[in-house]
Amino acid sequence: MKRVLIIFLCAHLGAEVPQKSVATVLDAFSGNSALGGHLTPHLLEIAKNGHYLDANNRADLEAVGFNFNSPVVSRGGAQRVEASGLDQFYDSGNFRIHYTISGSQHTVKNVDSNANNVPDYIDKMAEIFTHVSKAIHETQGYLNPPGDGFYSAGTDNGGSNHYDVYVRNLSSRYYGYTQPEFYAQGKGDNERSKSIVEINAFTSYMVIRNNFSNFPMNEEDAIKVTATHEVYHAIQFGYDGWEMPWLLEASAVWMEEEVYDDINDCYQYMKNWFAQPHRALDESGYHWYGSFIFFEYLEQHMGGTEGIRTIFDESVQSNSRERDGSHDAIHASMKKWGFSFQRALNGMSVANKIMSSLASAGEHSYEEAESYPISGPAIYKTVNFQTGNRDTVTSTNLDRFASQYTQIVTQKPVQVDLINTSGSLSDLQLNAILKKNDNSYLVISSPSINIDPVDLKSIHLSVVSQDTSAGNWDYKLTIKDGKPGTDANVPMEFTIGNPYPNPFNSNVQFSVYMLKESSVSIDVIDLSGKRAKRLYKGNLLTGNHNFNWYGKDSSRNQVASGVYYIKVSGKSTEDWRPVTYVK
Repeated sequence: MKRVLIIFLCAHLGAEVPQKSVATVLDAFSGNSALGGHLTPHLLEIAKNGHYLDANNRADLEAVGFNFNSPVVSRGGAQRVEASGLDQFYDSGNFRIHYTISGSQHTVKNVDSNANNVPDYIDKMAEIFTHVSKAIHETQGYLNPPGDGFYSAGTDNGGSNHYDVYVRNLSSRYYGYTQPEFYAQGKGDNERSKSIVEINAFTSYMVIRNNFSNFPMNEEDAIKVTATHEVYHAIQFGYDGWEMPWLLEASAVWMEEEVYDDINDCYQYMKNWFAQPHRALDESGYHWYGSFIFFEYLEQHMGGTEGIRTIFDESVQSNSRERDGSHDAIHASMKKWGFSFQRALNGMSVANKIMSSLASAGEHSYEEAESYPISGPAIYKTVNFQTGNRDTVTSTNLDRFASQYTQIVTQKPVQVDLINTSGSLSDLQLNAILKKNDNSYLVISSPSINIDPVDLKSIHLSVVSQDTSAGNWDYKLTIKDGKPGTDANVPMEFTIGNPYPNPFNSNVQFSVYMLKESSVSIDVIDLSGKRAKRLYKGNLLTGNHNFNWYGKDSSRNQVASGVYYIKVSGKSTEDWRPVTYVK
């Protein structure tokens, strides 16, 4: 069963803007708040692909201030729409904060406790932006967002090369947003060095509310969270504005937690995310905000904040406008710290089940585990094993870069084997998460594991879809009588990936994944049991091996239409897969 992930499309994937992005933006800028949520990813989508919209959608967006006269579709131009009605500004560090104390719609409360002729609300905002900037730029080493001082005469850049923040009234459910505006100059790191030339860097500006009355958190915390999230977006756009939105959003939520650890606004995304661990790490929409937990795991165990910053350094190296390079950027960053994207996925999967801050959890701990509003991920299946039985857990709904959990309740040893029913075994990893009576953990990762429940409090398994190119992750777990003692073992010599296409009329492909080096023979068998063709005989090293059959027999003649079997035989393992040949 093939599964298609719904993602925000880039130009290389069809150059379409999802109607949800158009609807959300029109809703927000028409004074409504029916949709709510996060606005920046929708603005980014329109900025990149707005020129592919039909005439009606373009007209609707133009009516709320969008400009289609440059490669990046935004609300900029001769005057930024957000600048309207804001007649004052305050410069603080790298930021110029635009505001007004007159009128009724966008006014900031004119309370000036320190008599510096700047409203307290703007003073507080400037203080917070300074803290955020120091935490991200000075402490973590990120480059500043691209400046807008190079804009041509007649194009609104806020009056200076500062990063512009517009403080105004927004639809009631929005905290703020970052608007991509133009392609940056591409003269180096955000116009500030010559080491790397970013081909996909965007300039941008930010908008934030003029008050946070009736919001779920207090005003100061709301400004802190919004400023951190949106400043990080501005920085990300300066590295690679075409990077995949899931990476931008998940890491921006993580950054909120990193800069203001005591606010914990990120907790709101955890309940839904942990209830559906089988959904893809990079799935679009609300789910990607919960994927901040992945970056939390990376930061705590695989490179710290520098490891995550390096992801964006790596992002610049590839053209994200042409392909999704987000996972490659993560993998390249992790390699510098001696890890890998796959190891990070599996480590997070185990940590999410252990959910502990205790030292006994080791590399699978979270510092705030006991404070999280969840106790762990949803359990897909619970197997109450009885001696002499052979239980099977089958799944057809595991998405890529995701996990599924099975609990085993048993009084006797069990043998657990993982079989990928849709492809190479290397696409998946089986992790046994064993909690001991002393509350320590034993984690074993292998496609075949013998588990003895003696001295164990609980037995859980996680299956992780870790491959970056596969398209289907159906699998089954077989659970049968084991032997005393707990260890990883590989009783099987190989697994066969499902032949494709099937039926076929010219060429069928399949893979054999060797769990250990061994001698095998690969034959095509007809329905009478006669060998039609020997495809291979000899030694195969550990790993994946691809084979083809072109519908010919040993004499190189085309065989008759019908059902045949791919038979793979080893020293102790034999497996058959049916294929249908149609002339």
